[in-house]
Amino acid sequence: MVSAVNELQDQLLPAHKRRTGRIASLTEFQQRAASYDHDDTEEFLVDLDAHSEDSDFLNAFRKYAAQRSMSSGSLFGGERERAKNKRKYYRRQLKAVSFLVLLGVIGGPLNYGIRSVCQELLDLRDTMVNQTTSELARYFIWTGHTVVFSFVGLLITTIAPVAAGSGVSQMKAILTGIDPRLYLPGYFDFTTLVTKILGLICSVGAGLVVGTEGCNVHIMSIVTHHILRLPFYCGFSSHLNGRIQLLAAACAVGVSSLFSSPIGGVLFSMEVTATYYLMSNYVKAFISAVSGAVMLRMTLVLAESTSKQATTAILATSFGGHPFSIWEIPLYMLMGAMLGLMCIVMIKLLRVIAQIRKDLRKSSHTWKRVFVEWIDPFIVAVLCGTLTYVPGEFAHSTTIDTLSTLFTESDLPDSFTKFSKFYTLSVLPAIFMFLLPVCISLKMPTGVWVPTFIGGAAFGRLFVSALHALAGAAAFGGAATKAVSVAVITLEITGEMSLILPIFCAVLAAMATSSLFNERSVYDTLLIVSGTPFLPILDFEPDACAGDIVEVFTVYITKNTTVARLLLALHRLPNQDIPVVQDDKSMVLLGVVSSTHLKKFVRAYYAANSLEEVEQDLGEEPKSSSSGFSWATLMDVVRSNQVGGLNGNMSVDETYSALTSAANHLEGSAPIPFLMNDEKMLALLSDGWSAFKRAKMNDRVKITEGNACVIQPVGMTISSNTSLGDVHMLFTMLRCDHCFVCNRGALEGVVTMKGLLHSGTTYCSS
Repeated sequence: MVSAVNELQDQLLPAHKRRTGRIASLTEFQQRAASYDHDDTEEFLVDLDAHSEDSDFLNAFRKYAAQRSMSSGSLFGGERERAKNKRKYYRRQLKAVSFLVLLGVIGGPLNYGIRSVCQELLDLRDTMVNQTTSELARYFIWTGHTVVFSFVGLLITTIAPVAAGSGVSQMKAILTGIDPRLYLPGYFDFTTLVTKILGLICSVGAGLVVGTEGCNVHIMSIVTHHILRLPFYCGFSSHLNGRIQLLAAACAVGVSSLFSSPIGGVLFSMEVTATYYLMSNYVKAFISAVSGAVMLRMTLVLAESTSKQATTAILATSFGGHPFSIWEIPLYMLMGAMLGLMCIVMIKLLRVIAQIRKDLRKSSHTWKRVFVEWIDPFIVAVLCGTLTYVPGEFAHSTTIDTLSTLFTESDLPDSFTKFSKFYTLSVLPAIFMFLLPVCISLKMPTGVWVPTFIGGAAFGRLFVSALHALAGAAAFGGAATKAVSVAVITLEITGEMSLILPIFCAVLAAMATSSLFNERSVYDTLLIVSGTPFLPILDFEPDACAGDIVEVFTVYITKNTTVARLLLALHRLPNQDIPVVQDDKSMVLLGVVSSTHLKKFVRAYYAANSLEEVEQDLGEEPKSSSSGFSWATLMDVVRSNQVGGLNGNMSVDETYSALTSAANHLEGSAPIPFLMNDEKMLALLSDGWSAFKRAKMNDRVKITEGNACVIQPVGMTISSNTSLGDVHMLFTMLRCDHCFVCNRGALEGVVTMKGLLHSGTTYCSS
């Protein structure tokens, strides 16, 4: 009836407004498309009698059309579908903006506070040294300060060992989709946050040759994780991609709030942490980065009681009106190439030292472990104190604040020319190039960027002018981190935008030279040596396929099943989508159903049949048991230590790891893992049920009845013959931690991130 009326109505309309029929020309097509954009959907709906058989359909369609009332770009991923209503849409957008601004509001003052405390410790060392005129006493005070605070930082880091290092390498792995609770336990814990801050203060305040940018990235990532656990923002953490985008924005805040460089901060976070970057995350990262930079400037104004800090560059420079000639560009490129060669030597040294320390920590000999944990840091602290004191006052500074001396055209101070400026400017980069690999591979919070910046600046000043020092600083930092954005950060912190060409030429030449020798960045080198799982650096055998690593013991439910089996699946895959098959024989995969819908279905079934203890059976409340070993205690063991994950929930990767491996200890090496044995687990689950409840729980039900459960299509499946190279690409780009394996539509198993990581081999330069 509706189609006949619509067809008659179309004949009465102009050609470009008809919904059916042949389109005669491009002009008519454009007119018809424009009419769809501007006309109301309900204009095309005919008024029918309220009691007709088609009225329910039309009323439902009108309601659906009215709900889809708005279409706009969303902060959470490109062009979004129309929201149900404007109020809900704008509330979500404002909440997202408030979250991103809050990151900057926290990051700016927090970074300033850490930097201020570090500077106070360094000033304390200078004050103590100036109390005596004896050169030997001054040396012992200087070195003793370094040793004491290095050991304090080392002791603090033992509270949360995952706080050691920069944190950038780990964030790079996490942003590819791995579960931090499974592979980096405790990475997002509050204890790690406190340890990271205190350890960073001690390592920088001790005078070690380390930076702070990586630690700020880790600190802001932990802050983001805990803000997402607040009830007001917890909705943003319901999906993996949403959490990853916000963590990427936190990385940008960590850098921008350190240097007050929002553009460079965003680009730097993209280059050093992202493998594939979603352009929809660009706006979020800039909102957080700009707010962090603004808050840092405001904090500087309030702390220094001067408004000059809010407008001037972080690092003061002084160049003339025409600082360089175009004919000098080859000289800048030559300098960049030389710094690239120096960086290669430094990274090779870093890899050797880090590998030796890793082998010593894993040694079966107690004396080797004691040596690397306590004696080695003592030697490094003494060495660092000696090499930063003995050469002269010019080597005393390990912070970026005093670099303005190298970036001015005026003569160098007496401390730099006591013997010869060539001696000074040659020794300083050599010291930093040697001490940086030694210091950043200690089990303490460390960073990379500032020491490379200082060493590159000193080497660049050998090339006559202060401008070469600025270009050298950017080139050495760019070659070490493999990030072109270092040039952008350099321009932002100095405010010398007219120097874009020489600085970028030097940075690109340094990066190109280091790339010729197939060397990775400092962050990637530490990531490979530490053994942190990282998909992009894995290689696979050409003939290896998904069938070789498939996990055949898969959690699933059938379309017609029992409530007891639904409970079993909900406990095995808590807060995850559960695959639904047609029946146990055909195993045809129909799709997935969310655990939320299944819990709603179970609660409705309990209420309809007057069954009790639904929350206890669902695991929402503790379940008492007369025996010491029960279903509740078993699930508590499997789900233990959930705080360190991305949102407090177990990932599919972690769940299958617990179900198929750790649980085997309960009954030895059984053919079927204990937690995947349906008969034994159902018997344990039904312990304490009455006969009536047991009978009801074993009755067959259809999960789609009552519209409580909606079977959603699976976004992606692979076959058992899919090569592991293709699976690797899918996991890397989509940031997924599992994928179902099907053969002619039948579910065969699941491939998890853990299985993929264990099947690959790391390829890197030797």
